[in-house]
Amino acid sequence: MKISSNTIKRTSKNAGADLVGIASTNRFEMYPEEKRPENLLPGAKSVIVVGVRVLPDTIKPNLLLSALHHITLNMYHNRIAYDIGRLLDDHGYSAVVVPHRIGNFDPELRKSGDYMNIYPKLFGISTRHAAVEAGLGILGKSRLLITPRFGPRQRVAAVITDAVLNPDKKITKNEAGKLCPPSCQACIKACPGKALSNEGIAWEKCNEVIKPHNSMYGYSACSQCMIACPAGKKI
Repeated sequence: MKISSNTIKRTSKNAGADLVGIASTNRFEMYPEEKRPENLLPGAKSVIVVGVRVLPDTIKPNLLLSALHHITLNMYHNRIAYDIGRLLDDHGYSAVVVPHRIGNFDPELRKSGDYMNIYPKLFGISTRHAAVEAGLGILGKSRLLITPRFGPRQRVAAVITDAVLNPDKKITKNEAGKLCPPSCQACIKACPGKALSNEGIAWEKCNEVIKPHNSMYGYSACSQCMIACPAGKKI
């Protein structure tokens, strides 16, 4: 039974998604083979990305509240992604849900100095990069997804499917320059680990900041780059 992009988007929004975008799998052809959707689903044709907003006032007061908020959001968008996967399954399509973890599923791994090298390999594709390919936003200097509506303040999950769907247009170079101007240093200055620069992020420095959070709060709780970014809603 054929399914349309509009049906996917309407269902996502009705399930609680603030953001939804679609990419065709040919947009991932320049990615390493292990980071392509086909690595998780042979015959994949489309990647659907759903996102939910971070409430900025909730992540500011303290680290525990920040950690619990991110865990809550991950549970929320994972459920939305599952609902989309189930909808696709009902229509006779294959679907692989690419979620975010809920809390500290492996405390020893989270404390490991190699965590930032290991974790991105666990799920096969990056949901942030998938969101860029689906036209939702760009990657900022913080390597967070930055969208026009929410800046870097959202969480995203993805669904890979063999359904052929109409892809969304990607953010243009001009739009990207307005979202994250080259001259902006807000996240760089805010980073407590001095992990950010115009060239990108030093993951090992970021990891040194968040490692203690994992055993204390069950999740990475530092949100300073997210809070500092002026893109999207003013906070």
